Amino acid sequence: MAAPAMADSASPSPTGTAAPTVLRVGMTSGIDNPNIFAVTSVAEWQAVVMQYDMLMRFGDKDLTAVPSLATGCDANADRRVWTCHLQPGLKWSDGKPLTSKDVAFSYKFVMDKQFDYFSGYFPEGTTFQTPDDLTLVWKSPTPTNGPTVPAWSYVVPEHIWGKYANADAKTIRAVSALPNVGSGPYVMTAANPGQNWTFTRNPNFWGPKPAYDSIEFQLFTNQDAMVQALKNGQIDIADGIEGSLLPAVSAIPNVAVQKVVADSWINLAFNFGGRPTANALPALQDIRVRKAIEMAIDKQQIVDKVYPGAASPGETIIRPLSAYWHLTVPKDKLIPYDPAAANAMLDQAGYTMGSDGVRIDPKTGKPLKIRMPVSDDTPGSTQAGQLVASFLKKIGIAVTVQPVTAGKMYDLQQAGDFDAYIWYWSGDPDPNYQLSAFDSSACPGLSDGCWKDPTYDAMFAKQQATLDPAARKVITDEMQQYVYDQVPNIVLIYPETIEAYRTDKVAGLTAVPEGNGYLMPSYVYTSMVNAHPVQADTGTTPTTSGSTGIPPWVWAVVAVVVIALGVLMVRRRRGEADREELD
Repeated sequence: MAAPAMADSASPSPTGTAAPTVLRVGMTSGIDNPNIFAVTSVAEWQAVVMQYDMLMRFGDKDLTAVPSLATGCDANADRRVWTCHLQPGLKWSDGKPLTSKDVAFSYKFVMDKQFDYFSGYFPEGTTFQTPDDLTLVWKSPTPTNGPTVPAWSYVVPEHIWGKYANADAKTIRAVSALPNVGSGPYVMTAANPGQNWTFTRNPNFWGPKPAYDSIEFQLFTNQDAMVQALKNGQIDIADGIEGSLLPAVSAIPNVAVQKVVADSWINLAFNFGGRPTANALPALQDIRVRKAIEMAIDKQQIVDKVYPGAASPGETIIRPLSAYWHLTVPKDKLIPYDPAAANAMLDQAGYTMGSDGVRIDPKTGKPLKIRMPVSDDTPGSTQAGQLVASFLKKIGIAVTVQPVTAGKMYDLQQAGDFDAYIWYWSGDPDPNYQLSAFDSSACPGLSDGCWKDPTYDAMFAKQQATLDPAARKVITDEMQQYVYDQVPNIVLIYPETIEAYRTDKVAGLTAVPEGNGYLMPSYVYTSMVNAHPVQADTGTTPTTSGSTGIPPWVWAVVAVVVIALGVLMVRRRRGEADREELD
């Protein structure tokens, strides 16, 4: 059902004093834990982005590094020592000074606790020194472009988190973090789990003062209710709209739609065991079965029925947004959609059809039945799962689709308690992190199903050690093709994230990266700083132009780095990657 009506954020109060301005955002994935070290969902990651700063941040135009807490970083001749210069007068939201000591503490903290989704930027042996409050000296045992990648690791207040320096990761995750203390434009001050979360403007934010006094994230139990709330003006922005609703949303008066270029992919992953409690389905260890499954799935039909006008069929594990690194599989190397050939392959492999239409595994004598959880923080996952089940039924494989929350999906993944699942992956402009998730060392942890392949591991190590971008691209293309051929997973589709907003209520929203990037805080909080209420008498309109910073470093140049930095990601996997240490 739709949310109750809310007051217009720009309406004056009866006394004549301007009412507090509130930007209201609808979402269908909630914030279970506001602790920065325990994020698991898209919404939780957006909360982190709004509240915390990086030393150098992603630029609005093209995600190359620009100043943030630091005005810049200078390297010595061999790039093993970087000296970074902080802005003067920085403060935390609680008024305490923010200094280079906070940066050094934050980096050491995530390294010591092995929080993978932050610590991967720091090669083993990296140290930090603080000769004064405005200077950070970053020393690496190997040449690195670390601070200027930029290092996607957020700075947290030592006076809040220092008391947990000797605690284990599980204890840290359990810390009650409200009200949060951050340096970003907003900090979370209230939470009603399962309903809404309030972020209040940080009075000590070092950047431009945001127009809104607060931002409220409101949870909707279904997409239709969120779209109806947008139509009725009960929310100003709707985030993560399913493609099937795009025509309806586009038809709403005074609503604009932002289609974000695919920076993620919907993943059908298989369980290979490898975890202590895992119980892998034997048939899925057979590459013939996995290839038959790939051949039986009509990806275009998933696009047309679940993500119409907002997705394309998937192929390889590097997202299209990383255009330089993304491989489009050559036509002669594609695994075709061919259910008849899939049936023939299973027949030849000895998986005979049972009287009930379900094939029998010749090794176990058991029916070929797959239990397939699908995550609720992946728009369209349930519908996609149901289609996959219908496709596989035609080749004699029975699939039970189980919708679960993102947190539950993490638990199932870490326990190896699934046969296959549908979740999503995203990534950084650099491909290393996404590639690392398929390396044997990622099990347990990031790896979906603990696929282990020595050939792939050797390629992964080679690309890490290759400094020339062109030479490295040759290797990463080979890696993408190899994963595609071995089918440890199936890249179902490349979805375009759909955001929509009321043009008669909110203006100034800024796409990052420029053009077809995110309006919601995914890489940086720029859009939430620039957003402001529309004034009825002026008809102010939104903008999708990015702000300027220092001259950008091209990502192909930034890639000339000891890739052991392990670049990380924006969305789901960046949030859940480390939770094996937390539960």
